[in-house]
Amino acid sequence: MNMVSSMNKIKQFLHWIGENQYWKHILIWMGMGFSLLVIDVMLRYFSNQYVMAYRFTHASPLFFSISWILLFMGICYLLPKKGRMILYTIGTVAFNILAVAQILHMKVLNRFFGLSDLFLAGEGSDYFLFAIKKIDWFTIGMVVISLSAMGITLFLMKRTKEFPRNRYYYLIVLLVTILLVSSFRFLAIKRLGEAAEDSKSWEAAYNVKNIYLDFNNQSKNMEVAGLYEQTFRNSYLYIKSLFNVEKEKIGQELDAYFEEQGLTLSKKNSYTAKLKGQNLIIVLMESIDSWLVNEEVMPTLTKLQKEGLNFTNRYAPTFGGGMTINSEYAVNTGLYAIPNSKAIYNFDANYYPYSLANMFLNEGYTAVSVHANTAKFYNRANFHRALGYTHHYALTDEKELDQSYNYFLDSSLIKNPQVADIIVREEPFLTFITTYSAHLPYDNENPSCQELSGLEVEGNKELSCIRNLAHDTDEFLRLLLEKLEEKGELDNTTLVLFSDHYMYGYSDLDYMMKEKGVDDTNLVQQVPLVIWSNSLKKKQVNTIMDTADILPTILNLFGIEYTTNYYVGTDVFSKEHEKFVYFDNTTFYDGELYYNDRKKRTEENQDYIDETLNTIQEKMTTNDQIILGNYFQYLEEKDSE
Repeated sequence: MNMVSSMNKIKQFLHWIGENQYWKHILIWMGMGFSLLVIDVMLRYFSNQYVMAYRFTHASPLFFSISWILLFMGICYLLPKKGRMILYTIGTVAFNILAVAQILHMKVLNRFFGLSDLFLAGEGSDYFLFAIKKIDWFTIGMVVISLSAMGITLFLMKRTKEFPRNRYYYLIVLLVTILLVSSFRFLAIKRLGEAAEDSKSWEAAYNVKNIYLDFNNQSKNMEVAGLYEQTFRNSYLYIKSLFNVEKEKIGQELDAYFEEQGLTLSKKNSYTAKLKGQNLIIVLMESIDSWLVNEEVMPTLTKLQKEGLNFTNRYAPTFGGGMTINSEYAVNTGLYAIPNSKAIYNFDANYYPYSLANMFLNEGYTAVSVHANTAKFYNRANFHRALGYTHHYALTDEKELDQSYNYFLDSSLIKNPQVADIIVREEPFLTFITTYSAHLPYDNENPSCQELSGLEVEGNKELSCIRNLAHDTDEFLRLLLEKLEEKGELDNTTLVLFSDHYMYGYSDLDYMMKEKGVDDTNLVQQVPLVIWSNSLKKKQVNTIMDTADILPTILNLFGIEYTTNYYVGTDVFSKEHEKFVYFDNTTFYDGELYYNDRKKRTEENQDYIDETLNTIQEKMTTNDQIILGNYFQYLEEKDSE
């Protein structure tokens, strides 16, 4: 009798649960949370294979993600069932797409992206198909798990009765959501620990609380804060920066810093004024990597390397989005683009009195820039004007030019006499050229790959395409030398030839690493730099340097005095040149030590590492403040008061 009574009570209880369907709501809540949380956890696990700023098992990013998921669920439950299902579906699918995009961005460009990078759509569209090929089973598995959980959750939602919807329902949802979200956010921030006192010290670059407060490195942000916090906090800070930059305060901080450091003018060395008075042609060579520079693929560049100053240890680190525009900006300003801010080419309202073009204009030169693409791409027409160039020739926009030439083939720049006359001008002149031929993609989507031939590799269409494109850039260099000689300017012109970045569009990264003898995606950024003039003796310069060092080096070679503090780069021939390169994740390489792990600290090198990291942190902070605060405009206005 007791057993029958017990069974009846169990049946009544199960009937009550079924009738009220609370268990289904619990499963729905679990399903919603799991489908969104699994994206974050798997993305951070993936990130740890690349970044390792903060292990994916740590609590802070997990708590941040839970807080955002709970907020999203709370908003969903304020809607009627149909609206809830639609919002949940859109949100889950959108974050799956975002997570996949972040994974592919890391695989291709070795970093995660923020809101400002989305405005670099022009560059992104070019490697979209290439990036899609990087999708692997891990990425597919993440999406399948998340969307499967979403499907089951939607199935349960559809077959579950609603809670009674009255004012008490809305009040409870709001109060519970606020309480839970606030609690998890408090726990997340608490678990980050204490920030380093000195924001310019090396400890700040590795302190997780400082990483979170600064939020200026998207890869570190992802690991410290998780997908959702990285997305929303980054977006908030980006929008805030558009309306609330305290330029006066930044200017005063820089004034104090430079006063403490002492402003210094450049000092003479054995290479000072070696090229004074010569014409200058600077060629940013799109995607020309060091492993392509040989007698077969690029005989002209190989010859110039042997005859001029060949910088064998030059690196092209990237800060902020867009590898090409980052290097373009660095060689023109001696500064780097800013992470976690608007795209660098949108700082066209800034004042750049110490830019490459303006420094040469002060010496009586003309200064123009040339590129195949449209003037709107990367805002180059306005941006280059801000950098000091009197005109940016976007060749496909120039209606007076013969448009029967394919300007996306570099050789066309000289084959068309109109463009050749733009490049080689009345002396003294400065011409800045950005080439295009070797731009990705390297398949049938690229019409240039079908147009060029002669350097095919049997069984490898991608490598065949790359070799032919690089050869076309080399053909441009050959024709340029001929044009200079024809116009009688060869002996009075200097060529500065540098690559914007390594050939990240080539799918076989292992091949490139093997060719360069490295095993790290930072170190693979070693790319060519040649300074050639008949006035220079040939020399192989093995001193380690980066892109920002090119401008001070040029100014010294041309005998143009400058204030060293206003550049993060240094003249490679000066005694003050810092013989290391640093990357956006605050790792550095000095030619022997590649510091990317605290385990590399020893009693012997700890002081050296700390000093170098402090220098890097100061450089990065000063760099960003100069740009964000429009410091040189601030100085101009202050001096006029």
